[in-house]
Amino acid sequence: MQIMLVLGGLALLALWPPASGRMLLVPLTATAQQSLVVAAVEGGARLIARGPVRRSMIVSGQRGQLMASLARHGIVAMVAPSGGCGS
Repeated sequence: MQIMLVLGGLALLALWPPASGRMLLVPLTATAQQSLVVAAVEGGARLIARGPVRRSMIVSGQRGQLMASLARHGIVAMVAPSGGCGS
């Protein structure tokens, strides 16, 4: 059980979005898919590209500003994979 908690904590840390910079936004519902761009812009993010996950988006912004907007719309932010961010 303790090993599972440690591994879960490490996985969470690995996916946690940075305080600022590129983040992957993933909608959790069909309604969230429709409001993904609105939520990102409301949170002060700059749209960069489509994400590697279906209906996701890579943005650049401040995690603190984005989180309230994303939570209202049912969207999760995580660290953007380096391969999906382009050059």
